[in-house]
Amino acid sequence: MRQTVLAAFAGISVLAGLVYTARSYALSRRGQVTERFRAAIEQLASGKLEVRLGGVYSLEHLLTESPQEHTAIVNVLAGFIHNTTHRGPSSDPLALPHERNPSHREVAWGIELPADLQAAVNVLARRPDRHEPRRVDLRRAGLAGLSLRHFEFDSPPSLSWMFLTSADLRRADLRGVDFRRSILNYADLCLAWLGEARLDGVELFAADLRGAHMNEAILVQTNLRAADLRECEGLTAHQLSVAAIDMTTRLPDVLQDDPWVVARLEDCGTWDRQHGATTCAPPTPQPPQARRISAGL
Repeated sequence: MRQTVLAAFAGISVLAGLVYTARSYALSRRGQVTERFRAAIEQLASGKLEVRLGGVYSLEHLLTESPQEHTAIVNVLAGFIHNTTHRGPSSDPLALPHERNPSHREVAWGIELPADLQAAVNVLARRPDRHEPRRVDLRRAGLAGLSLRHFEFDSPPSLSWMFLTSADLRRADLRGVDFRRSILNYADLCLAWLGEARLDGVELFAADLRGAHMNEAILVQTNLRAADLRECEGLTAHQLSVAAIDMTTRLPDVLQDDPWVVARLEDCGTWDRQHGATTCAPPTPQPPQARRISAGL
């Protein structure tokens, strides 16, 4: 009996020691994470580019290792981008070649974001797929010249579940980017590269897409009401046949009289009158006359 009791006490002591050790390890690790988080934030406030870059990548390491810190780290990176690039209310629009005016401030070809801002957006674009209680807030962020090309990432870059309302994305290279569940109302996407971008279900109300490259962009149920699509390259009637458009949508000249687009406008108008403009009409089938035109008959 004494041996049994002693063995039991020994087992309990060992178990208590293991619990204590595990708790001490967890507390120590938590303290290390907190310290690394604090140090990374201090680096973001540095006046040196190299130090800020180090802070961005330190936060990415924490983002990968600490799921419980996901929301805080994403909010810190979004705040860094937002506060550094916030657009003023009087940001000038980009003039297309035939509209150039000395009063317009243009973004030159080849412009790039500062390395620390580009790195911060890259981290957000490859963040782990975890539950986020609210959209990442990048409203009015100045991201002209941003480069997020799908072939430079291990998986397609994601700017999904974000507020990009009124963001400046002029001449941004966004080929293959996933924008699903994001809101880009009033965003400036003049001359942006959006080839193969996932824009299905995205809110682009009154967005400026003049001169944007839209080759194979997915526009299923995309809200393009009041959007400016003049001089878009690669945009087809087939793409618009599944998007939400209306008479306020400014279309490229080559598509204004296209029978398929005309039929889509009629379908969307009927749908909006019956169901409201909060949803999108079902896809519009290609009219017979449009098929004859595409076949060259």
